[in-house]
Amino acid sequence: MKAQYVIIVSLLAVVLLVGCGTTIPGGYEGLHWGTYSGVDTTVYGNEFKWEWVWNSVVLYDVRWKTQSEKVDILSNDDLHMDVEVALRLRPKPDELYFLHIEIGQQYYEQVVQQQFRSISRAVLSQYRYTDIPKKSLEIQNAILAQLKVNLENKHLELDAVEIKHVDYPERVKQAPDLKLATEQKLLQKEYELKIAEKDATIKIIEAQGQQTAQKIIDSTLTPTYLQYRALDIQKELAKSGDASFYFVPVGANSIPIILETGMGSKK
Repeated sequence: MKAQYVIIVSLLAVVLLVGCGTTIPGGYEGLHWGTYSGVDTTVYGNEFKWEWVWNSVVLYDVRWKTQSEKVDILSNDDLHMDVEVALRLRPKPDELYFLHIEIGQQYYEQVVQQQFRSISRAVLSQYRYTDIPKKSLEIQNAILAQLKVNLENKHLELDAVEIKHVDYPERVKQAPDLKLATEQKLLQKEYELKIAEKDATIKIIEAQGQQTAQKIIDSTLTPTYLQYRALDIQKELAKSGDASFYFVPVGANSIPIILETGMGSKK
């Protein structure tokens, strides 16, 4: 009976020793909390912390982590859009006790989130929507600088701010396609104009050629040439026995008008 009692007591002791403790994992730090004493100022690192079953260890993740927020803004040129911004932060390990006492484990929701959203909106609203991608580094630094001022005594380390995504309105998204379509239309108009200019040039050249040709023809129709052609025609008609003709000289150069009588003699 005595031996059984010793075994039971030993097992209970082992359970108490093993169960009354907390293993603090890597990347975390802990504060001992006692039912009667409250939170201890000592910060414990990666180790096993033993405590009585009625006590506990409050754990804090002290690794860098990123929190993202989507803020709606009105740009400097009056464009509504959504911008996703991210903040990289962590608790200050050596100020963990004060962070826990003053703010608590929900420090991001309690003191950071609203400040981050408000400052991001205020800074982004100072820029034209086309400048946000170009000046992203400047904007990020401005948000981070103001955030550090506002959260100076909140026992947090702020590392960086990043603009992750800008969600432009549909009309802005379509602008590059519209611009391309407009450029293509302008190119087509320029092409058509060049074709029209070439066609006009061809017509001008053709007209000039016709004018030149007519001038050449007109220059060859001299009175002497016309008299020669008239005499030649008279000779041809005189050979014909099918009709009678009258040759009436008219004009200063005696170029005749040829009249057919309608009466011919057959030979």
